[in-house]
Amino acid sequence: MFDLRWCCSLAALLLPVLSGCSDGSDGTPGSDVNGAVQSYSYDEMGPYPVGNQTISVMNASEGRMLNVELWYPAENTQLAQSIEDFAIDGGEREEILTLLETAPQQCTRRETSSARDSQPATSPAVLPLVIFSHCFECTRYSSFSLAERLASHGIAVAAPDHARNTLFDSGAMLNVEFLATRASDVSAVLDELLIDNSQALPEALQGRFDESRVAIAGHSYGAVTAGKILQDDERFKAGMIIAAPIENPVFPGVSVANVEEPMLFMIAAEDNSIGSIGNAVLRANYEAAASPSWKIEIADAGHWSFSDIAGIVPAFGAGCGEGERQTVPGEPFTYIDNVLARDITATYGMLFFAAHLLGDEEAREALGVSTLEGVVDVQMK
Repeated sequence: MFDLRWCCSLAALLLPVLSGCSDGSDGTPGSDVNGAVQSYSYDEMGPYPVGNQTISVMNASEGRMLNVELWYPAENTQLAQSIEDFAIDGGEREEILTLLETAPQQCTRRETSSARDSQPATSPAVLPLVIFSHCFECTRYSSFSLAERLASHGIAVAAPDHARNTLFDSGAMLNVEFLATRASDVSAVLDELLIDNSQALPEALQGRFDESRVAIAGHSYGAVTAGKILQDDERFKAGMIIAAPIENPVFPGVSVANVEEPMLFMIAAEDNSIGSIGNAVLRANYEAAASPSWKIEIADAGHWSFSDIAGIVPAFGAGCGEGERQTVPGEPFTYIDNVLARDITATYGMLFFAAHLLGDEEAREALGVSTLEGVVDVQMK
């Protein structure tokens, strides 16, 4: 599986080296129609109900049809849904239900805070956009807690299923060639969403995305995808890098020195997938970054502590329940509560994108502060 190959590859290649709130006046969701500041915090869901729906986007350069999930500010509050409602068809729904029968209740999130096919809110008229790239053989909704938090504060999120590299559609290789394919998926999704009359979008979302306020987030293989996008596609203005180094010898071709955009690095202190060596490289990425950067380390977190589908299959268990420390090899311990880990991830992700897509200087200041001493370690440069 991905965790073992990633860790072993890094170890073999690196061991020799390692041993020697917006003021609201611009119509963002921080204000009412009179420009008065709203009283809410980014560490909780925001003022907008959240809607989501699935669209299809063609990556013409690769001949790949992509299922893409959209989260957006919605007009009215509606009933939320179950995770199986993300399924594309009946067969996939049955497979999810089967997996959920044995997935640990405390790790895999079952219920969403968004309503399917809700009518998009008419204000703000133009939406900042974050595109999310999922982990190896994960899903477009792997991190829907983050997507919901962003959408509730007025930032739309689009997440493609990287075809042949999902939980239900596997077969792609973990290599630099497919990394380029994944990056082309992200660019193709942005291309489509920026078409004013895109037929892939419902009419209420056509022409709504602000091409000057686009960012990316990615987890694991998706984090490396995000790094390649930041390096190669100048339309992206900021990036959230979760649980994998963007510059590493497993996937040559991405250099931190080539990234000029601000970055937020999220690190699981007890990451049993990329391992202690992978975390060392991830920290080195942060230190080498020339752009404004933040590093958030979560104590007792594992690789899938950031994810809503932690533990849904055994391969995604690093971050769920009991484990073995990387920082003290062989020592058993209990991973951080998954609800708390996802909340920390959503809070810092929201602060980061509020600072860089909403222009919120108070969010920028809060981004450099630990929310939980002893649990969250924050550094910035």
